[in-house]
Amino acid sequence: MKFKIAVVQFRIKQFDKEDNLKRIETFIKLASEKKSKVILFPEDFIYGPIGKKEKFVDFKGELVSVFKSLAKKYSIDIVAGSIIEGAEEGWYNTTYYIDSNGKVLAKYRKINLWIYERKNINQGRDIVVFKTSYGKVGLINCWDLSSPEIVRSVMKKGARVVFCPSYWLEKDARYGHKYDVKAVAKGIDAWCVARAFENGIILAYSNGAGDFSLGKKYKDKLVGHSQIAVPFKGSVSKFDHNEEGMLIQEVDTKILTDSERSFNIKKDIKNRKYFGILK
Repeated sequence: MKFKIAVVQFRIKQFDKEDNLKRIETFIKLASEKKSKVILFPEDFIYGPIGKKEKFVDFKGELVSVFKSLAKKYSIDIVAGSIIEGAEEGWYNTTYYIDSNGKVLAKYRKINLWIYERKNINQGRDIVVFKTSYGKVGLINCWDLSSPEIVRSVMKKGARVVFCPSYWLEKDARYGHKYDVKAVAKGIDAWCVARAFENGIILAYSNGAGDFSLGKKYKDKLVGHSQIAVPFKGSVSKFDHNEEGMLIQEVDTKILTDSERSFNIKKDIKNRKYFGILK
């Protein structure tokens, strides 16, 4: 099946919900006009990272209601980046998939939390795969991309298309930054293609754009490098920069059938026996 995916590399204005939502709607409208089936936004795309600021936590589901209305208004499926939501037991970094009728098809709570999230955010527990009009879809979030186990689990549940919102900064490489200032970008490029090839999936990845600043204390840059990767071809559409923009790429799920016919990935996983070689 052929369909178009729109991936937004979004410049998130820190703590400015109104400005961000206004520009988000502009991208949704444009993607709809270009006949995109689904649009993907980055992680933390409403406020940017909120740290310990509870006033930016959504306890009542207000933000997901906004995207339900936008999906219905523009008749497009929306992968709503991620929202920090509050529950009785704590906060979660949550990604929603909303279809073009404004119905929530899935809610995914991030499992593989980034180092600095672990003080404030609860770990999700469930792999999420669900049906859409174009096949089974899985959701992951940012640092999940680095985990072959998580993406493999999504694939094993039947996902053919996987969406990954992200908020990756240059200095997230930490000590690796002294070896190569492009370390994070190189990691993103490698992981996107590897996850697509090794699982026989279409992977859509969205990162933030522009600069990041928390007053005078901390300054950094978003890495960008949003892209769509498929088996055989690698990245078929990609930003090699960190400027704001939107990719629209038509994909064909037939390539996934050919990938399985060529490599037998799913068949091998189902039938594999290591005879005690691997523990």
